[in-house]
Amino acid sequence: MKETAMNTTFKSARTLVLVGSLAVLTACAGMETPPQTANTAVSPTPMQIPGAGWYQVMFDTAHSDINASGQVVVRSVATALQRDPNLRVTVIGKTDRVGTEAANAALSEKRAGRVRDALIATGMVQSSRIEVRWLGEGRQDVLTADDVAEQRNRVVDITVQ
Repeated sequence: MKETAMNTTFKSARTLVLVGSLAVLTACAGMETPPQTANTAVSPTPMQIPGAGWYQVMFDTAHSDINASGQVVVRSVATALQRDPNLRVTVIGKTDRVGTEAANAALSEKRAGRVRDALIATGMVQSSRIEVRWLGEGRQDVLTADDVAEQRNRVVDITVQ
């Protein structure tokens, strides 16, 4: 007798789940789905090329190599400078607070120099149009304690004006 009551309860629960699922599916059937967009790379048009403004190149902890996304930023800045010979660029290296203050000062100088060199290497920017500075861990975008790794502080700020 207990087994029959359990079977009946199980069947009732299963029926409720099925009816509920059917109700949800019916409600969703009337909804429109947004159009799908193609996931293809598009070459920048002249309207998409940036000009005067502020840009950032981010770095890994204790490294000064410019990664692929940083190369895109460098190329965009170089293109803007090539299009307008009156523009100048300021490059400011920064670090997070991992490591000593002296090591971070040297690292921020190296990062700023790498970005300067990458801009010149494009062949679109003369060194006379680039001002280079570095701050070490002196002025952070995100305040942290010593030895806290923070991606948003491991940057070179690029100002084009």
